[in-house]
Amino acid sequence: MSMVKVLVADDHAIFRQGLISVLGQFPEFQVVGHASNGSEAVAKASELQPDVVIMDISMPGSGGVEATMTLQQTRPQTRVLILTVSEERRDLYSAIKAGAKGYLLKSAGLEELVNAVRLVANGEAIISPSMAVMLLDEFKQATGDKAKKEVSELSTRESEILKLVARGASNREIAAQLFISETTVKAHLRSILEKLQVRNRAQAVAYAAGKGWLQDR
Repeated sequence: MSMVKVLVADDHAIFRQGLISVLGQFPEFQVVGHASNGSEAVAKASELQPDVVIMDISMPGSGGVEATMTLQQTRPQTRVLILTVSEERRDLYSAIKAGAKGYLLKSAGLEELVNAVRLVANGEAIISPSMAVMLLDEFKQATGDKAKKEVSELSTRESEILKLVARGASNREIAAQLFISETTVKAHLRSILEKLQVRNRAQAVAYAAGKGWLQDR
């Protein structure tokens, strides 16, 4: 895996420097810069071209959600991982709608944080387990009974893949575990999103969590 360039955006200098120091322990990450608010994060991302921006939600002036939305429009190849103390549904919904690929609480452990950066850099989605179920309510109203009907139409293989996605597995890991190609995994995922009428993997993860598909039977 090539080196992942990371930009850290947080208004608390001590936390920001601590995060930079932690990521610096891993040779696969290169922290290319930092910002103290959303508008600065957007400007720095344009200049430094990071692969991942670790973004706080609440910052003075331009916040993380607004910055994420701007980055989606101006630099969609840069992926945003929200790292916040907020467990508010509104912040979670807004961040995902803005285009964030991950939503992690600052209470997360080091291993969870590092894994989240890896997944987001690889185009995967990651949401703190305690927050994932909240997303279910957001699109449940839009999909309604039709979505419930379509869930039953998932193939056995699609159901297997969705469960693995909900557990945080990458496309490569899913392919290895099921003895299929990554291209096949991606094709199944496109079918899953279409059938569930959701926009991205994050919402698929939330649906799985809300339905209890993460639980071992």
